[in-house]
Amino acid sequence: MADGMQGSLLITRQENERVLSEARGSARSFAPRDPGRATAARTLLALLLGLGAWTLCPSNLLADVIYLKSGRKIVAEIIREDSKQIFISRGGGEVAIPRTIVDRIERSPVASAEPDEEGGNPGMERQRDLPLPPPPGEEPSASGALVIRDNAIDRVLLQRLDEEASHDPSTGNLHRLAQGYQEAAIFLTRQGNPEGALDLYRHALRLAPNDLALTLAMAYLLVKQTYYGEAISLLLPLEDKHPKTPGIPLLLGSAYYATEDLNRAVAEWKKSLALQEDPSLREAVAKAEKEQDLAGSYLEQRSEHFLLRYEGREAEGLVRDFLNTLELAFRDLSLDLDYIPHETIIVLLYPDQSFRDVTRSASWVGALNDGKIRIPVSGLNSMTPELARVLKHELTHSFVRQITVGRCPTWFNEGLAQLEEGATTTGLGTQLARAFVNDRLPTFATLEGSFMGLPDDQVALGYAKSLAALEYLRDTYGMGAIRRLLKLLPASSSLDSLLQDELRLSYSAFEQEVANYIVKRYGS
Repeated sequence: MADGMQGSLLITRQENERVLSEARGSARSFAPRDPGRATAARTLLALLLGLGAWTLCPSNLLADVIYLKSGRKIVAEIIREDSKQIFISRGGGEVAIPRTIVDRIERSPVASAEPDEEGGNPGMERQRDLPLPPPPGEEPSASGALVIRDNAIDRVLLQRLDEEASHDPSTGNLHRLAQGYQEAAIFLTRQGNPEGALDLYRHALRLAPNDLALTLAMAYLLVKQTYYGEAISLLLPLEDKHPKTPGIPLLLGSAYYATEDLNRAVAEWKKSLALQEDPSLREAVAKAEKEQDLAGSYLEQRSEHFLLRYEGREAEGLVRDFLNTLELAFRDLSLDLDYIPHETIIVLLYPDQSFRDVTRSASWVGALNDGKIRIPVSGLNSMTPELARVLKHELTHSFVRQITVGRCPTWFNEGLAQLEEGATTTGLGTQLARAFVNDRLPTFATLEGSFMGLPDDQVALGYAKSLAALEYLRDTYGMGAIRRLLKLLPASSSLDSLLQDELRLSYSAFEQEVANYIVKRYGS
């Protein structure tokens, strides 16, 4: 990205929040992203911490810029768009920006893939999501809430809906059952319990198997939660019954794409485009077709948790080492984070130029995780400790995103990824302690979003402070506390309240505890 364009992104998080609120009435702030400065910081930090290699998930640092006719601008990830609105991610769903107030858009150079998840979150390491239809239940029904009472699910009423539909499976009873269960499932999803939501959908569909809205809502969540095989099985019987519903082939295509079935993905997405134009989906098709061109010459090998595809001439000797290293990292992360991803993880090894062609990434990007882990391997003929750290760092982000449903602040996410890859604050300890004592570091609240707004001389320290926080949590409370915080993040209103509830620390007290930890360890 040109320096001038980077400069155009230099707006504060507070300004971004104010502009977005003006555009839509209410929304969370959206953190701007600046790849150049963050990359330099990551490089510097890697050198200071003694790491031989570094990687950034560029999605954590890049965003689109929406210029409004009022002269203001919004920095955010554009999830999708149509002829009337532009949809950007926010916590728990999407925000629609009317095109009538938009002057122009500067798009991130990173290819779209990704909320969100969703649970969207102002500071999450984010790749763009797979193309998806609008989330179900964004607007309340005209009749109001059916089974939600006092911010809780009325289980007695759900049971009554069950009994009525079982005793008299009339159209009206089945519709009310589907409406009630979908409402309850959406409520659980927004409370950070998507697995509980899926259980409700599965139960309801046993009683109302022909309800299209209920089926599409469940399929949407299955794709978001990476249950791609179950989503495909659920959707395939619907295609012939509902040939005019664009959401069916759209979701099918995304599930196929995520499982590396590119031919079926492109075919389904094109069916959806024939029914409804979607510029974001058309971009996804173009990207998938580039991958198709390469895939014909690629070989593949599988292990227990990974499908690895590679170009035979350069990567064959690395394949077994890659799979062994990934499985070891998977085992370590599963134990550390008490979580096991339920779908095969796709890893793609590219010659350097093919990597650039497919991902459209900047030359500084050393790896990319857009739902699939993509690694350029030109010039590599063996697994190195540095490359192993790159793989574990990327895999950590995949674990975190699934565990938190996309709601992990940047400092926590980056700190944990560095911790898992084996980084320590040792090489930067004295400088970090001095910065704490002299109050020269941004607050953790600031570091929930992008590090872009930091002064140039503080960006590397921002990454180091993130790592320091995770070291403090591990050494003081143990990995069990880190696991617990991760699992509670989706349902928490803020990290501030979560720290208070779980550690009995306010954000300011947490700041002081981390500072004391570093100063005691390294001196001032």
